[in-house]
Amino acid sequence: MTVHAKYTYAAAVAILSTAGCATPRAVPDADGLQQACALLMPTSIEIVEPFTRIRSFDEDSVPDGIQLLVQAVNSLDSAVMIVGHIRAELFEYVAASAVRQGRRLEHWDMALATEDDQRTFWNQITQMYEFRLKIDPTAFPVEDRYVLMVTYSSPLGDHLTAECVLERPKTGDPLGGG
Repeated sequence: MTVHAKYTYAAAVAILSTAGCATPRAVPDADGLQQACALLMPTSIEIVEPFTRIRSFDEDSVPDGIQLLVQAVNSLDSAVMIVGHIRAELFEYVAASAVRQGRRLEHWDMALATEDDQRTFWNQITQMYEFRLKIDPTAFPVEDRYVLMVTYSSPLGDHLTAECVLERPKTGDPLGGG
């Protein structure tokens, strides 16, 4: 056996002998796993105002949709991507009431389950999800205010909600498209 072969054999034996002596990884307990997940999972969602608004997507003076921006944050107040399902609901606004939601006018369901869904709705620069919610302008009641509610449902069964009051843009308002 050559000197080089002896050193190679000795190195292989040393490596293989220490492999059996390695400390096994501790299997995390249920509490440890739950704490790790809680650290990174979303703890709240927010409808980002004033960027969420009623507007015209075809740039005329007639509002035909809602531009919705949603941000999910974890327990460290960091924006996070989410997997699951988003439901947005538009309600009539009830003035001078503890419950501001009146009759439901419209709802939209958006899946965030695939890579394609994420690429479609996630904005890497703003760290928010952007949705264009279309509304039939002929069926859209002309009110000054509406309540928009967003519910996030995770694959684990958790639900987070947020709501805001939207104001219909005044005629000639550039943000409304008119």
